[in-house]
Amino acid sequence: MARAATGLWLVLVCALLWGCDCPAEEAPVPRRPLVVYLALDNDLSGECDARLTALCSGWRAGMDVWVYADTPSGASLRHLEPTPSGAEARTVETYGDENSASGATLGRVLRSVWQRSPSDGYGLLFFSHATGWLPEGALARPHAEAAAVASGAGGGATRTLGRDGSAEMSPEAFAAAIPEGMPLDYIAFEACFVAGAEVALELCGRTELLLASSAELLVPGFRPLYGDGLELLTSRRAPAEHLLAAFAERYMRYVRQECTGAYRSATLSVIRTSSLPALASAVHRATAGRAGEMASEELLSQLQHFDRPGQYGDRPAAARFFDLEDYVERLHAASGADMASLAAFRAALEDAVVWSDATEQFMGGAGAPYGGFDIARHGGLTTYVPRAEFPSLNDSYTHTAWWRAVAAPVCANTENDTNEPLR
Repeated sequence: MARAATGLWLVLVCALLWGCDCPAEEAPVPRRPLVVYLALDNDLSGECDARLTALCSGWRAGMDVWVYADTPSGASLRHLEPTPSGAEARTVETYGDENSASGATLGRVLRSVWQRSPSDGYGLLFFSHATGWLPEGALARPHAEAAAVASGAGGGATRTLGRDGSAEMSPEAFAAAIPEGMPLDYIAFEACFVAGAEVALELCGRTELLLASSAELLVPGFRPLYGDGLELLTSRRAPAEHLLAAFAERYMRYVRQECTGAYRSATLSVIRTSSLPALASAVHRATAGRAGEMASEELLSQLQHFDRPGQYGDRPAAARFFDLEDYVERLHAASGADMASLAAFRAALEDAVVWSDATEQFMGGAGAPYGGFDIARHGGLTTYVPRAEFPSLNDSYTHTAWWRAVAAPVCANTENDTNEPLR
């Protein structure tokens, strides 16, 4: 299901990074400072020591790696530095108890690294819980939490990137936390459900590239790759999009070769955020402006989804993360839009999704325990589709920039609209 021929990229990237068996005096690998943000003041706190150990095992001379880690025992900023026995994570700042699922905290960490290690390009690896664009708590409680947002609590903001206790961070706050002018080349999200068009559009203008998962990202996530893969996340000998794709290919190979049973499950994509505004316009045209409208159960039942309804305590159990490509193609067929608009959408999607891949099944596939599902489509970006079961969540969705971009231009005057579900 790989979207691009990145096997060739991987060969070329490896050749650039490690070269051939040449004599010494080879030029040092140009490095990109990497910020690793571990928001672990939650049920992932047990991952902290294992991740620090894995990061140290992947450190090589010349790497500039900064690790912010927040656990129930407090938060700190560390820098990986050499010792006679290998690398160690030396603490450079201690913060005590704080909210790591806060834009203010994320922004302070990024500014601190920017000041301590000036560079014209950075990478960010973000590890925590996440639920895409959904309002805070809405994965488990789609009615109660969405209703709170829709009624004005938080001004309609969504809060789902990172978790500290019960607090979560909105995509808007996450984007605003990236310091103005800081050249953040990419964000690698080691988290669930972040490959949404809603999140990618919000981060447009803040970073050029995202590495993200359409479905959940199962523990241990990228940790097994830190030993060898850190080279790809810190090198500047190849374009960042090629390096991210090579890193993602390694992860997919690890899942396919080393994981068994339900754990042989993964969905990854590399997304170019600057292409999202054009993609939104293409979606609007290819669906005759009907993207983001209430969908019928018939349409919803046909769409590829990437969540596991009912497995989060959610009631009613109904999917909320759908494949964008599948959705637009089916909506196009029902909307009467011309074929040229569909071709333009496909071209825009190809420009936005640099690379994507997925296993054939997730957690054992359809019919398996734990709500597994088959993956027949994976275009690399997901989207929410309004449905009758979640009226307040549908209302919250209209606060997203993505909904406004694909639906609002023709939905501004809806007094005479029947608002019937589109089949």
